[in-house]
Amino acid sequence: MSENISASDTPASEVATKPPSPVSASIGWLFAASSAFAMVLWLSGPPFAIGPLVFIALIPLLAIAEVAPGSSWKRPLYAASLAYWLTSLQGLRYAHPLMFLPWIALSSYLAIYPLLFVALLRRWRLTENDGSTQAWRHRIPVCLVAAVLWVGLEWIRNYFFTGISVLMLGHALADMPILIQIADLGGTYAVSFVIVCVNVAMFDALNRWVVRRTSSAFDSPTKSIVIAGGLLIATLVYGSMTMNVATEPTGKTIALLGGNELTVYEQDIVREQEIFAAYGQMAIDAVAKSKTPVDAVVWPESMFSGGLPWMTTGVDLVVPDFMQNPAAAPLQPEQLRFAVENNQIDFLNRATSIQRAMRASSTVPIDAPPAIIGGCGLVQYADRPSQYSGVIWVDATGKMSGTYSKNHLVLFGETIPLVHSLPWISDIVPPGLGLDRGTDPERFDLNGISLMPNLCIETAVERIPVNHMHQLNSRANPKLPDAIVTLTNDVWFHDSAVVDHHLRCAQLVAVGCRRPVLSAANGGPTVWIDSAGRVVERLAKGQSDVIYAQPRRDSRISLYVRMGSWPAGLMGAATLCGLAWMTFDWLTRRRKRNAIVEATQPN
Repeated sequence: MSENISASDTPASEVATKPPSPVSASIGWLFAASSAFAMVLWLSGPPFAIGPLVFIALIPLLAIAEVAPGSSWKRPLYAASLAYWLTSLQGLRYAHPLMFLPWIALSSYLAIYPLLFVALLRRWRLTENDGSTQAWRHRIPVCLVAAVLWVGLEWIRNYFFTGISVLMLGHALADMPILIQIADLGGTYAVSFVIVCVNVAMFDALNRWVVRRTSSAFDSPTKSIVIAGGLLIATLVYGSMTMNVATEPTGKTIALLGGNELTVYEQDIVREQEIFAAYGQMAIDAVAKSKTPVDAVVWPESMFSGGLPWMTTGVDLVVPDFMQNPAAAPLQPEQLRFAVENNQIDFLNRATSIQRAMRASSTVPIDAPPAIIGGCGLVQYADRPSQYSGVIWVDATGKMSGTYSKNHLVLFGETIPLVHSLPWISDIVPPGLGLDRGTDPERFDLNGISLMPNLCIETAVERIPVNHMHQLNSRANPKLPDAIVTLTNDVWFHDSAVVDHHLRCAQLVAVGCRRPVLSAANGGPTVWIDSAGRVVERLAKGQSDVIYAQPRRDSRISLYVRMGSWPAGLMGAATLCGLAWMTFDWLTRRRKRNAIVEATQPN
């Protein structure tokens, strides 16, 4: 006997979980939706910086995730995403004529991520409609699934291809301090998670009450609104409780030099000396104009080199081949060590002469000259020569008390893959590439204040300063710095929005580490950010001046510093599993199609 089961006989739970038939979409609609996503997301960040728009920016992506299988959504979305990244990062092309191609390559790579997000979400919702598999899948709120996927993809791009944190979704809210305080729990990832949940809730509400679809491929609006609303309220409550926690004054004044000296890759020693002289005079004037004693003067990245890098030697010293003259007697290690020691004397004499001038110019009584923290080239001769972009700390007594070697090199700017292995690559790249990478964090313990140095874009790769703080906290005798001091040279980007993106990354780093960020920059952003991510003072783009930062000590050790980004890493691992599953399924279906085609072809 056959059974006829009507819709009315189907249990209510199964009706509620059964998705509707996916909607078909024209190519014009797909282009419009993709363009809307790119445009709204772009408007939410610099230069317009309409932050609240980020709460609806993903709605077009969620709509694309509902279109019927076979719809040509990939090309329109990739084109719109590529346009978004090319526009947002267009400032990169100013750095060097050869950067035009890396700008396009980087944008082309980053444009893949929105496609992966939509593809994974579609795979979650539009596969297997039968039985138990679909039932358990529908019990998991899609707003949480979407948030895990988006954050997982952000985590992947923070590590893959050297890593880049710029323009994470959470950065759009940098100017809304109350909404970013959760970054001390899980970094910018936590802010992005909440934003995605709100986007899904907005989409479900529009889908049900504006478009008035009888059923949605996503959750009921009640479920998504409850989850997103709860997260948003919790974020606001947590922000109001934590952003005004009492901090104590350090009583120290750090002068941040912000200049606008033009630099080029192939810079001769005369120009380097001119830049050094300009910043030297700025440092002297800064101390002269200060109404309080200046404890340290911070020079931007590379500005303290002046054609004279700081050199050191190792115990296993070997004279490099390029130093040997075939027409003369071989240069011995002792001779090289002597030359390096003379270089150190000249370097410190130059530094102390500026310190004496700063002390003499001071209009307020000071017991000792200000310390100098400066961006400078570092060279070490050991079993092989090594060259670093670094930071030096000359203390108030004129001694070299600390150095920091940059841990994260700029892809295409300071390093190029295979540049040392393939001669044809090294022949076309400009001089100055191929720097060595430092591996450890450093802490400069000045009198009464401790500073952790970061260099260049390291605050724009969030894991670098956070991992540094974590490592310092994990040592046998942990001592976290009172502030993060970052030295950068953003003049390459011609006052474009790239400078603002860098600033927003630093704001989220300040919250994630619960430490003020003091940035001295050539070409911006020279800025003083407090431990709640608020900009206390900032120089305008293109302005040459000084910020007298008086950072306050925040005794909190954030959960993000204690734990690192492993929750986001779990989301990244889940996303990678999803990508692997999707790829395997696609290959399986492709093999089946090929087998069917071969079987139907005549012999």
